Amino acid sequence: MNRSLPSRGAWRRAHLGLLAGVSVVLLGACAAGPGGVGGPSGAKPPGAAAPARAIGPLVNLRCGKQEIAVRANAEQAELTVGTKRYLLQAQRSASGARYASSAYPGTSYWSKGDGGMLMVDGQAYPECATLAATPPVIAPAEGGPPRDLTVREWVVEGIDGRGVVDNSRTTMTFDPAGQIAGRAGCNRYTGSYKLQGARFEVKGVATTRMICVPALMDQETRFLKALDATSTWRLQPDGSLLLTGPDGRKLLAR
Repeated sequence: MNRSLPSRGAWRRAHLGLLAGVSVVLLGACAAGPGGVGGPSGAKPPGAAAPARAIGPLVNLRCGKQEIAVRANAEQAELTVGTKRYLLQAQRSASGARYASSAYPGTSYWSKGDGGMLMVDGQAYPECATLAATPPVIAPAEGGPPRDLTVREWVVEGIDGRGVVDNSRTTMTFDPAGQIAGRAGCNRYTGSYKLQGARFEVKGVATTRMICVPALMDQETRFLKALDATSTWRLQPDGSLLLTGPDGRKLLAR
C-alpha cells in the first residue's frame, strides 16, 4: 500500500513545535526549583537585600551649644547636626555604642548611658547630655490663671515688697529645657533653673554689662539677688507668680 511522505515544510514545523514544548518544560522546572513552583518557601532571589532594621526612637541631645538628634540600633545610627544628616555604622567599642563611617571622615558619635561624645569633621564637641522631653504647656482656662511656668513671659511687679521703677521692664521667661532668661531692668540675663515640687533653684546667672541710671541699677541688683536667693515658687489664685527665699526676699510677677 502506498503512503505519501510528509512534505519537507511539514517536518520542519513539527520539529520546531517539539523544541518549543521542551523549552517550556525546562523553563518551568528552573523557575520551580527543588521545592516546586516558586522554589522553597520564603526563598529570596540571589543577591536580594535583607529587609532593613528600623532605626530606633529619636533622642535629642545638647553638646555644648550644639543640639543634635540621634536614632540608633545595634547596626547603625542616623545623626542629625543642624541641617546635616549622617548615616553611621556601628563600630567595635569597649563600652557604650560607637558609630562612624568612612564616608564621613572625622565624624562619629559615641553613646554612653544618657549622654555621648560627638565629633563632626574632626571637631570634638563637649560631652553631650540628653535633653529632657518638652512637657506639654497647659493653657489656662478661659479667664483663669496659668498652670505652668512656661506659658508666658512673666513681668516683675514687685521686688521685696516694693514696686518697680516706672517705665522699667524686668522679666522672666522659663524654657521647658531648664533655661531662664529675660531683662533685669537695665541688662539682659540668662541662667538655668531647676524645679522639684515646690522647690525652685536658679544657677549660673550671667548678664550683659550696660550702665543705666542709678535707680534702675539699684533695682536690677535687688532683682538679681532675690532671684538668686529664691528657694520656692507658687502660682497664686489670681494668676501671679510668687518666688520666695529663706531670707524673706520675694519676687512677684504676672
